[in-house]
Amino acid sequence: MLNGASFAVSDLRATALSRPHPATRLAALILGLVSGMMATPLGLAVMLALVALALGWTGLGLGRQLAAQKPWLSVAVLVLGVHTLTTVEAAPLGHPSWQGLAAGVQALARVGLSVGLLGLYLRIASLDDLIAGTGWWLAPLNRLGVPVADFGLMLAVALGTAPVVLGEGRRIEMVVRLRRAGGAGVATGSRATRWLRRIVDRAQVVVPLLETLGRRAEALSLSLRRRRPTPESQARFLPIAETLTLAGWLAVLIWSPW
Repeated sequence: MLNGASFAVSDLRATALSRPHPATRLAALILGLVSGMMATPLGLAVMLALVALALGWTGLGLGRQLAAQKPWLSVAVLVLGVHTLTTVEAAPLGHPSWQGLAAGVQALARVGLSVGLLGLYLRIASLDDLIAGTGWWLAPLNRLGVPVADFGLMLAVALGTAPVVLGEGRRIEMVVRLRRAGGAGVATGSRATRWLRRIVDRAQVVVPLLETLGRRAEALSLSLRRRRPTPESQARFLPIAETLTLAGWLAVLIWSPW
């Protein structure tokens, strides 16, 4: 059984952010990630606000953005605690400090900004755009004999593997629960018992999942033999406005450490 949703093309909301060249959007993502790692606390706050507004523009409201962060609250608390107790520049190891807490908040902000930028890119670019943008930047390697034309196929297979593995793992785990509990799953018993059953269920998924992936790998290699992606015609140069924007952004990043 294949998870059909893994191969479906997601509907992207048409906005001004999805109009630039695919290579421009990919370069902006990389520059944004680098900028987030180099930004000051004030710049980091501004970038977070801009990314949140951009996500809202694409249809992902602030409420949905906050709801997506709930599963990671425990990890955030752990990060804050570790930074608060281990920032030795402000206090001895093991002693809490406000500077350590601020460092933890800043670290979480950088991670949140990176995840937000990646989420924004997924909402303004499709897999075809990612392949086209990467192929545009790697096109000069054709002169060195690098098979850039095959990169689209490799990228599509690599990015398509993750949702397939996840869907297959969930399917096998559900089958294991139904067979063992007769449809009751892990709803019965104490909380500790249910927690232990979940761990056992997930451990039992590993062997059949690897076997299934092994069979699919053999079929995939046969189906992809002698197949190559058809390169699409792309503009040789980016639009002037996009080129100047990327060049200026890169110049600021290079100049800022000095």
